[in-house]
Amino acid sequence: MNNSAKIEENDLYNYNLYKAANTLWYFNELIHAGFSGYNSVKFKNKEGVYVWLEKVNIEDIYFVGELAENGISQQVLINDVIDWMIIEDGRLIGGYTIRHYRDTLDEDTKVSFDNDFGVKIDDGNDFFKPDLVTPEGAIITIENFYSEKNLMGVLSCKDFMEEAKHLLEERSVNVTEELQLEIAGTLKASFIEDLESNGFPSFNNIERNFILMEKHDNKCLIREKVIYPDGVTVNNTLWVAYSEAQEWKVLNNIE
Repeated sequence: MNNSAKIEENDLYNYNLYKAANTLWYFNELIHAGFSGYNSVKFKNKEGVYVWLEKVNIEDIYFVGELAENGISQQVLINDVIDWMIIEDGRLIGGYTIRHYRDTLDEDTKVSFDNDFGVKIDDGNDFFKPDLVTPEGAIITIENFYSEKNLMGVLSCKDFMEEAKHLLEERSVNVTEELQLEIAGTLKASFIEDLESNGFPSFNNIERNFILMEKHDNKCLIREKVIYPDGVTVNNTLWVAYSEAQEWKVLNNIE
């Protein structure tokens, strides 16, 4: 791996680091399961330089492997890793700092980079945990419940009171508790009616990747690119809010 590339550290870079940190569990599971393909993690060495550690194994709280530039054995605390990558069927999975750097290149330089790298780099597949700890995880969780046709599960990922407040604030309407309750009830009834009339969407066997579009206080606007097995892609843009229950909940989808 090339450790000399200069990476612009901005909000998008920070979001890529966030994605790497919140998908590292998936890399760890692969390693524990004996993944035999190329794998590597990125960390800052004693000289303050970010380097890659390859042929990784996990021993207690450490990654153990070989430094990419010289093959010397090294161990690094799992918590000190800022990125991870695997090569699967000739395709890059993870590698968020690599993707960030590549996205800063012009098209001609990008082609040269891809040729030198020798691996397919597409939009990737983001493996956030399906839980309500992150906005992206909340989106995955509700989509899993959609696929299971589990109405109660879907509703557990929603916050109609917060959605009502959000919609009223977008329209510069004074938010009162009475009005918020009325709108929330209407939103919930309409949401359930739509599922009963049109059925549950399916997210089985998809790939997905996320982009943070906006961030405000307790709300994020997330764009999710969904890639279905037949190659069809759909972009969903969703507001997700951090609820009073200290969980992320999915609000409305922007058409």
